[in-house]
Parts: sequence; structure tokens; C-alpha cells
Amino acid sequence: MRPELVLLLGLHITGLLIWCGALLYLPALIAAGPSRAQGAGPRRGAGSLNRMAFTAIATPAALFAIVTGSLLLLLDRSLGVWLILKLTAVTGMVICHVLYGVLLLRQEGNPRESAALPCTLLGTLSTLLSGTVLWLVLAKPF
Repeated sequence: MRPELVLLLGLHITGLLIWCGALLYLPALIAAGPSRAQGAGPRRGAGSLNRMAFTAIATPAALFAIVTGSLLLLLDRSLGVWLILKLTAVTGMVICHVLYGVLLLRQEGNPRESAALPCTLLGTLSTLLSGTVLWLVLAKPF
């Protein structure tokens, strides 16, 4: 494998690990309810830990992983069943990511409403999809 592809693959895996970690952490953070830093005032969503984890960590990591994965696809041009399976699982991760954003907005609108069940379901699905994507990335035939 060419050195630039090895570097790009390392960057892709790093981005994936951060994104997967965020997808595993977000359900617990959301289910715990609004962070104490939010307070009860009118600006309760402005500086929350929940929103920061989503917008400053999870979303950039997702974009980075998707961009580096796309570059790998363009440069390596290795297509196969594993790629279709991986892209399907990544699509599921993107949907989970969006649903976490919806839960965060719902939590900011009604902080007393419990999000435990949706977070449990999304967390389980995110775990399965993340594990599948990581396994497919690491098991890719060369």
C-alpha cells in the first residue's frame, strides 16, 4: 500500500474512533438530562456540555471520518461487498447522529422530559453500527 494511503487510512481510523466514541457517549450524556452548567434561565441551551459534545466533538469527527473515507475511496479505488456494507453501516451512524441532534433539541425545549428510552435504543444501535464499521475498516481486503 502506498505511504499516502497508509497515512490517510490512519487519519480515517482516528476520525472514526473519535466519532464512534462520541456516539457511544452521547446517549448517556443526553439521558442524564440537561447539564448543570445550563442552569434554569432563559439561555439554558447556550453553553451546555451536551450541545458542545455534539457540535464541537461528534460532528467534526463525523465530517472528518467521512471526508477521509471518501478520499481513500477516490485514491484507492478498491470496491467490493465490504465497501457496500461499510457505507450502509456509516449511513446508519449518520442517521443516529442526526437523531441525537433531535434529542438534544427536544431536551433543550423540554428539559424535564425523559429521554432514557430513545437514548437506550439509539445507544444500542450506535454500538452495533460503530462496531460493524470499525470491523469492516480493519478487515478490509488489501
